[in-house]
Amino acid sequence: MPKVLIESLDDFGRGVTHINDKVVFVPNALPNELVEIEITSDSKKYSEARVVKYLEKSKDRLQSLCPYFEVCGGCHLLHLSYEKTLEYKQSKIKNLLKKNKINYEKEIEIVKNDNPYYYRNKISLKVENGKIGYYKESTHELIEIKSCMISKPSINEVIKNYKLLNLENAKLTIRSNYNDEILLIIESASKEYNIDLEQLKEKIKLVGIVYNNIIIYGENFFYERIRGKLFKVSFDSFFQVNECITSKLFALIKNNIDPNGTVLDLYSGVGTLGIIASSNSKEVYSVEIIKNAVLNGISNAKLNQANNIKFMLGDVSKTVNKLNIDFDTLIVDPPRKGLDKKTREFILKKMPKKIIYVSCDPNTLIRDILELESIYEIEDFKIMDMFSYTYHVESLCVLKKKEEGR
Repeated sequence: MPKVLIESLDDFGRGVTHINDKVVFVPNALPNELVEIEITSDSKKYSEARVVKYLEKSKDRLQSLCPYFEVCGGCHLLHLSYEKTLEYKQSKIKNLLKKNKINYEKEIEIVKNDNPYYYRNKISLKVENGKIGYYKESTHELIEIKSCMISKPSINEVIKNYKLLNLENAKLTIRSNYNDEILLIIESASKEYNIDLEQLKEKIKLVGIVYNNIIIYGENFFYERIRGKLFKVSFDSFFQVNECITSKLFALIKNNIDPNGTVLDLYSGVGTLGIIASSNSKEVYSVEIIKNAVLNGISNAKLNQANNIKFMLGDVSKTVNKLNIDFDTLIVDPPRKGLDKKTREFILKKMPKKIIYVSCDPNTLIRDILELESIYEIEDFKIMDMFSYTYHVESLCVLKKKEEGR
């Protein structure tokens, strides 16, 4: 078995080395570690391998507190200190900017997660043959777990008592709010269920259970509270998974809204960012594709007395060119695929003064910046550590319209 020196980490937190000039990706290996590896897959351009033995370990390596870290695949950086994970993410963004020749001279600020463990308010698990866990990365092999170190204690309480659900084979999504209330979403091929409801309610603050899109107990929504704002969130509506970072994101959004301007909020979800922006702006227009999220948004505007926000149901790519409004500031929080071509063309046509871009994928963010750089330049770039101890990078990028003649 080959012995190799790990050279760096890739964008997915894997160790990188070379054998005969071919790149080899090695999970759970850190830079400057000498390891003995076994090739697990081989293609023309690269190979993948696993560590058989650590011959020389990095001084940065820590013993993970999670017993499932090396096999689960849900987290990628639990063998590093929290500060080192932030350095990794900062380096990843700097390298992307440099590689794509995007000029940004300021330091990329990192907004830290105050609670890097036990922070997620939503997870999805698999139940197979009565056992619960995550799939091992890139496989359908179930890794049975008893708890998850990046999920809220209230979610772990559900995992601890999952047998009360009497599920044999299913997908189980667990959502928890600020008050540790629990919403369960179950998807199963079986039409019958036998949940021990009374015992379950003794163990957790159960708000509702949705089984194959049908409410079988309570409600199909709960309320989330962030920075004094109250938000109704349906079982199928998007909401950020980290309450601490979401609170800090809200503050940054509000600070970037120019008084008395008009805001367009695309991919608006349940209206969170638009409602935050509405307190500083003259009016806000929000566009979202999920019907329940739009209905949530309308309710949330009333809950928070945001009377200057209007919601529209529609696919952003098919809706933007039908919008006959002038706006000063654009807020976008797209899925991982980023902005589609029609939306980028719409932006270049309308040319708002400012774009507040919330991104969960730096690669598509950089692609979109390159498409817009003829008119826009980066005013601010922050890493929001929404997904602590994983390779995922959430960013807040503020783009401003260039001055005439530049």
